[in-house]
Amino acid sequence: MSSEKPPGKKTGQQITASQVAGVWRLRSARRTAYGSTSDWFGAHSDGLLIFTDDLHFTEAVTRTDLPPVVSGDRLSATPQENRALAQGTLGCYGTYTTGEDGSLASQHVLGSTFPDWNNTERSADDVHVTVSDGRLSQVLRLGDDDTVKLTWEYAGTAGAPTTANQVAAAWRLDSARADTPGGTVQPFGHEPGGYLIFADSGYFTDVLHRPGLPALASGDRLEGTDEENKRTVRDTLVVFGTYMVDDAGAFKDEQVLRSSFPNWNGMRRDTSSLTETVHGDTMTEHLDDGNGVVISLTFSRQK
Repeated sequence: MSSEKPPGKKTGQQITASQVAGVWRLRSARRTAYGSTSDWFGAHSDGLLIFTDDLHFTEAVTRTDLPPVVSGDRLSATPQENRALAQGTLGCYGTYTTGEDGSLASQHVLGSTFPDWNNTERSADDVHVTVSDGRLSQVLRLGDDDTVKLTWEYAGTAGAPTTANQVAAAWRLDSARADTPGGTVQPFGHEPGGYLIFADSGYFTDVLHRPGLPALASGDRLEGTDEENKRTVRDTLVVFGTYMVDDAGAFKDEQVLRSSFPNWNGMRRDTSSLTETVHGDTMTEHLDDGNGVVISLTFSRQK
């Protein structure tokens, strides 16, 4: 991945549509709470942050040392595995606004794997973002005397769809169904939530969840109970990676870089197991997991 400074993003002040628009790969995540600083997602965290030109975003952060679920089924993880996965991955999505100089002004978090963040607003007091020399610095205020600093490196554009790429856009989840040997289920509820963003530079981020999950009693995602952690693993999903399209612009394949279900890390999926079919402003996804489960999702294009 190149660390070259993104086109049109310069140090100092510059009038631009959005200083933050693009794809950003995580380089570090450090939390400072009550005078103590530590790695927020382990010593070697990973993640992808996408800000689209049309003011949508997804953000995914994960530990890189999460072991696969022994059973091979995220719905059958042990309490210890649920705790590791719930604490070791974080995803959120929504919309954002910019100031007159193109800097990030605010974010509306529509949904998150951390339910306390669902449908919340982040003002300049809650999130401070600066861009310089191909790096994006993001400081999140979690509470009094409790902040996280994430440093991201520019990884490419996140432009609007073109005739050469049918899937490049921000897509919002409308429905989700899983056909299993035991019957059909709705893995994220009757009215699921989530964003899938395909950036035109070849990256994607998928953040899906069941809306309406109760906030964690502790207010801290690192202090979830066994039941809260189980709910997080069962009712949310984060995946990010790279993808390709064919000469006609149709989806060809994807490579999973990281997932909240670490059994998928490194997996390559082509159209024999995964399809993304676009008709107008609707995209339909079919995923055959190879174990008798076929997942069907529909998305609507966000504008």
